[in-house]
Amino acid sequence: MRFLLLLFLPLSAFAQQVADQTFKLEGSSEHFYAFAEGDEVQLKVQELTGKKIKSIEFSQYPENHLLFRAYELDSVLTKSILIPKTGIYLLRFHETGLNKKICRFTLHRNAGSPETARFESHPSWNVQETPNFRIGKRSVQTGKKTEVVSLGGQATVSSSKFYLKKPVNAYQFSLPPNTRQWAYRIAVGQAAQEARREDAQKLKQAFQGGAAKLLGVEPETALAAFALGMAIDLSTSKSGEDVDYAIVDWDNWQHFSKGENYSAFMQQTGISVDAQRRYSPLEGTFFFALRSDNWVDDITVNIDIEAVVEYPVFETQMFLEPEKP
Repeated sequence: MRFLLLLFLPLSAFAQQVADQTFKLEGSSEHFYAFAEGDEVQLKVQELTGKKIKSIEFSQYPENHLLFRAYELDSVLTKSILIPKTGIYLLRFHETGLNKKICRFTLHRNAGSPETARFESHPSWNVQETPNFRIGKRSVQTGKKTEVVSLGGQATVSSSKFYLKKPVNAYQFSLPPNTRQWAYRIAVGQAAQEARREDAQKLKQAFQGGAAKLLGVEPETALAAFALGMAIDLSTSKSGEDVDYAIVDWDNWQHFSKGENYSAFMQQTGISVDAQRRYSPLEGTFFFALRSDNWVDDITVNIDIEAVVEYPVFETQMFLEPEKP
């Protein structure tokens, strides 16, 4: 219901502040801004010393097409102005007399359409020197979108067959681009199914308690919730069939498989079920290097991975740029 309500709110409900300025007024003071066709501009002016401002004008530039003028302002002025054409607009203050005046004005802009919602209202060049312009468009990052990408599979680790085979194997995985953090569960044989059932119940309880609502993304599994940072106690165990494992790159998998010294991002021994959250590595292809101490029976190792991916979100922004003669 909350989402539907936002859809039907008018664009005027999302006013953007363009200016909030206080200055000493001596003679004339000119301020240039850019607005898009259909914009509604809210102007508020105050003279802070109780004196009068001779005139205030708001006009198209350089055509000098006057949209609004007020005289002898000595209190507070509020005015709503509809922008007829995309372009440069001039807000001019003028006063006479020896007494300096202190003015404050604010400008707020309500976009006339979704297309111009991110219109740039501050010209980036001296418009008095180059009054001609053209309308440009560019892509700007406006936020980030978080998703959870599921990976995983199985690997069979052979027994040593009384030293006739190497009891090692590896499971290869690649983290998606823009991975922010990730979590995994590694489990041997039937222990994987039991761990998943227990963790599903824990996630259900967490949803009932409202704890998962703060994540911003609705996780489909307890491991995904854990990867997102939720404080959930995933099942681990060292009982039953077990495996030694290490998370390594290609070169260190080669060392691991040969029984040589190696470096690992993470390593554990004698694990039946283990779950961890990782903040490194975050990019590339890696391996769960696996070793069994079984002499006769092969073991099946199940690996579940949930990667939290943060994608940049881009939108189109309209702006004005100088057009050289």
